[in-house]
Parts: sequence; structure tokens; C-alpha cells
Amino acid sequence: AIGAFFFACRSCEYLKVPSAEKRRTDVLRLRNIRFLLNGRELDHGNSRLEFADCVAITFEWQKKDERMDTVTQMASGDALLCPVRQWAALMKRIRNYKGATDNTPVSAVWKNGRMEDVTSKMMVDALEAGVAAVGYEKLGIKKDEIGTHSIRSGAAMAMYLGECPVYTIMMIGRWSSDAFLRYIRKQVEQFSHNVSRRMLRYQYHRHIQEREPRVSHLDPRQHNHPNNAETRRNVAGDMTRRVRLPAFSLFN
Repeated sequence: AIGAFFFACRSCEYLKVPSAEKRRTDVLRLRNIRFLLNGRELDHGNSRLEFADCVAITFEWQKKDERMDTVTQMASGDALLCPVRQWAALMKRIRNYKGATDNTPVSAVWKNGRMEDVTSKMMVDALEAGVAAVGYEKLGIKKDEIGTHSIRSGAAMAMYLGECPVYTIMMIGRWSSDAFLRYIRKQVEQFSHNVSRRMLRYQYHRHIQEREPRVSHLDPRQHNHPNNAETRRNVAGDMTRRVRLPAFSLFN
């Protein structure tokens, strides 16, 4: 889960999910994970894999229909909370399984004498147990309020609190729009960290007058406005789009 967190992974990208939850996105496989040290790619069997500078993951097929999208994360320097160390540990663990190949999914786990998959249900149980262990008083959330998508939404929140630029959040999480903003929880205590101080940074400022009076883009008297009388009279003779003067207008 920690490795998935650093890449804001969708649950179906690193877990076995029910068919009803599966979308266009394919689960990651060992061949999709690469480690680089000083610009050189390391073999998966390299004993120093966890000391790589960065880990690169290629998402072959995604929900937004984009293929072969590669995202890179540098080592964080933390002994545990590090994308390189987490993915290196996963790689070494699965590579030791009998029958593991480049096509083995990252959800693989050895159980009952064979390779099986970590499921979304197993992940939810683990997350709920973690929340219950830490407690509501410290976290401010209940265990039934989280799920596998909490990994992805938590990644977005962590990047925001870390003051990562919006475009960085979008690229790391592979969001093609500002949809990630719904994951930013303004009730989080640290959400407004340093905001009040920044608001006081420029207490005195001078307003620069416009060269010409500014006209609202909503004013139908503007040229080429869809409700402008002249514009509506010149729509290729389309009688259905003839100008209709409103009974009341804010711009009279």
C-alpha cells in the first residue's frame, strides 16, 4: 500500500478487484517496474535494488485510455516511507516465488503453497485495522469511512500539504483534469497551514486602472456575444436563432 500511495494508484492497478470494480486499467506487472541508479537501469535481481535513486512505473493501460504512461518517483530518504524501498521489497519478495516471471502481477502473494493475489477486500480490512489501532481521537475519521480509494485520495492530499504544484499532483496521479481537487479536504487541520501568513505578505498594494472601461463578458451588448442583437441577426438566416429581447436585463 505504501508503494501504491507514492504513485496515487487506483486499487485495480495493484490489487485484485471484483469484476464489477474493474475498469479499463490493467493491474501492474513486474515488467512495469524499473529501478535506476546514477542513470542506469538495475536488473530486478540486483542486490542493491533498494538503494536505487528512483523507481519508474509504466502504466500500460489506464482508465483515461492513455497507454504506456511512465511516472517516476525519487527515493525519499526515509527508511520505511520510501517509494524505492517499498517497490524494491515487493520486487524481491515476488521474484522469490516459484513460477514468478516478468508478467506476474504486483498483487501476487504466496499463500497455501501457491501464488495468489492480494484482494481489495484484504486491503480494506488492513486499512480499517490500522485506523482502529490509531484511534478516532487522533485521526478524526472512523474505520468505516475509508476504503481502497483512500490510498489515491490520501496521496493527492499529501502532495497538496507538501505544497506540490497542481501540475505535479496531476502528473504523478495521472489526472487529466482538476478532478483530483475533490480529494483535497479543507477540514484537515493542516489544510490552511501558512495561508493566513501569506495573506498578510502584501498588505499594501496599488490598483492599476484599466486603459478603457472594462465591460463584463456577460453583457449582451458586447460584439459577438451570442445574445447580441446584431450577432443573432446574422446567423446564416437561421430563423430559430432570431434575437429575443429579454423582459428584464441587468445591462439596460
